Amino acid sequence: MFTPKYLITDHIALRLMDIQRASAVVDLLPLPAAILDLLKKESMEKTVILSTKIEGNTLDEATKRKVLYQNSNDSEEQEVYNLMKALEYLDEAEKRQLPVTEELIKKLHAIIRISHGRRPRISEYRDEQNQVGSRNASGFYLPPEWKDVPLLMEDLVAWINYPETHSIPTPITAGIFMWQFLTIHPYLDGNGRTARMVTTYLLRRGGYGLKGLFVLENFYDRNLAEYYRRLQLGLHHNFYFGRNEADLTPWLDFFVEGLAEVFQEAASIVVEKSAQMTKIEPELIRKLDPQQRMVFAQLTFKQDTITTSEMRELLHLSDRSIREKIGHWRQAEFIEPRDLGAKRVRSIKLTEDYERLAQEIRKAPEKFTHLIK
Repeated sequence: MFTPKYLITDHIALRLMDIQRASAVVDLLPLPAAILDLLKKESMEKTVILSTKIEGNTLDEATKRKVLYQNSNDSEEQEVYNLMKALEYLDEAEKRQLPVTEELIKKLHAIIRISHGRRPRISEYRDEQNQVGSRNASGFYLPPEWKDVPLLMEDLVAWINYPETHSIPTPITAGIFMWQFLTIHPYLDGNGRTARMVTTYLLRRGGYGLKGLFVLENFYDRNLAEYYRRLQLGLHHNFYFGRNEADLTPWLDFFVEGLAEVFQEAASIVVEKSAQMTKIEPELIRKLDPQQRMVFAQLTFKQDTITTSEMRELLHLSDRSIREKIGHWRQAEFIEPRDLGAKRVRSIKLTEDYERLAQEIRKAPEKFTHLIK
């Protein structure tokens, strides 16, 4: 049974808070879907370019960009194409809310691995011993014997899906998975690419997807030597000499540091794009905070009035928080009760000025796509 050992240090806790703050910025700042789609596409392409670079692909960035979306007989070009297809597979898996299972991992690796001709539906685990690096060289590692891989992978995936694991902060769970997967090294090749992809998928499934805008590989590309050093943790090169009892705290410290860094970078891009967008907005829109924008969009495009229970569902807030919001927003002359004579507000609508703006937007919505997230 896989039971990871680690501590959440003060430094890790602080970086988890940084990750949470960056997530809130990206979730709340308004950006139109077209801009978000473009940023996500750029992030996916950057992930492929850097992930293949980390694994030793010698193609330059310009060449990689040319072959992102086309098959090739060249192995390095095919590696790039396969990784993009793997990202698209995970996008579809996320839409279907698929959990991380051994089958998902095997399907993902089958897409990633370099092969020409008919591709197998899934990749079975290795059936021979492999090694990382050259013996007597820095970073050399001898993974577990192939016959032990199925049980080790079964235990790891079981741990990911334990109800108790769901109470662990998602970034910690993702970091532990990544370390253990690379430690098991279940395939002869493609382990690094598969590990980082499943790790990113775990973050997305756990509510840390950042709308697909972060690139985990950015941090590892900048800190490649430290990345490999932290994976080793100063342990014996043979898996059977202490790896199953390792303290993962130093690795998690590095992993969470990197995650916080790339999350903050993504949040900065969103802040910049949002600022550029809001410069051309009408003054009434510029006054609105992200939650007000959500309500305004709802009342502009979907319904004339909105109940307090609908607001609670839309904004994911408690009844008390919704009542407080309504009070503040009435004072700001953003909304007003649908029934002005009612003792208790159960439904609200836009004030006259905001309703007038909403009517302008409804007449020519294509001119106002930059206004609404």
